[in-house]
Amino acid sequence: MTSSSEIKGTVAIIGGTGLHLTRIFLAEYKKQFPVVRITTRDVNSPKAQELAKLGAELYKTSESFDDVLSGADVVVNALNTSALEEIAKPLAAALARANPRVYFPSEFGADYRLNEFDGYEHPEWRRKRVINADTEAALKGTQTKIVLVATGMFLEWLFSPGLGIDIENNVYTPLGSASTRLATTAEDDIARAVAQLAILSLDPATASRVPAHARIAGQNVSYEEIRDAVSRIKGVPKGEIKSKNLEEFNSNLKANPNDNLLDYIRVLVGQGKFDFSSENANELVNPGQSLWKWKTVEDLLRGSL
Repeated sequence: MTSSSEIKGTVAIIGGTGLHLTRIFLAEYKKQFPVVRITTRDVNSPKAQELAKLGAELYKTSESFDDVLSGADVVVNALNTSALEEIAKPLAAALARANPRVYFPSEFGADYRLNEFDGYEHPEWRRKRVINADTEAALKGTQTKIVLVATGMFLEWLFSPGLGIDIENNVYTPLGSASTRLATTAEDDIARAVAQLAILSLDPATASRVPAHARIAGQNVSYEEIRDAVSRIKGVPKGEIKSKNLEEFNSNLKANPNDNLLDYIRVLVGQGKFDFSSENANELVNPGQSLWKWKTVEDLLRGSL
């Protein structure tokens, strides 16, 4: 097996100013990826210029993708779905021409292969399915491996009343059992996992071990465990758990679909489909937490992300 320190590649990050990906590649994986290119709507924005000072090469998203993708070994798409729709087809065509070793689509959330929202799936997931199908078709016959990374909830976004996790009022409202776990991963840990998957994909000895669908979970945690962590860290009484009927909530959602993605995620959590405990790539990317320690709910509560 090739040592990770021997891997050298060029990475292109589409929409590289929006997530923590670029900063982690520049700060922690410069040896493996000495060339880090990013696209951005405004190369003169403070975020873009900050990344340029760290060594990133800047490209405008509105310009040809052929320039930024030429010679790239790894391409990571960090655009949100609305921005991605505008450029999906030209990006797919440019990917086919560039033929990178591995491409990470804009995922980093739910493993929506498990969704059962027949006829009322959230529009974002429907759009992603179409975009990914078109991209797969464009890349058919190339050497590019597509790796979709699902990470559960961003840890930084976990404390949301819309998800039924209201730590300000110390009230927790799951759909169904409060002991059902959901996957949550910090943004920096997502970036590290993507970088490690990229390194593994570039190494001929490990490339076959990288799955087409990689699930990552910094922590799988239940509403009860979140409630208990809040009590322990903040020194407050254990909060109230107000479970709602999962089937009733889902039936109402089916009858009245909406654009609130958290409603759909709450259903998936209640169904156990956001629990990545039994199937994940954690040990592949970070064996025994030897490369870094996954951030947890307690880290978030202590402000140590």
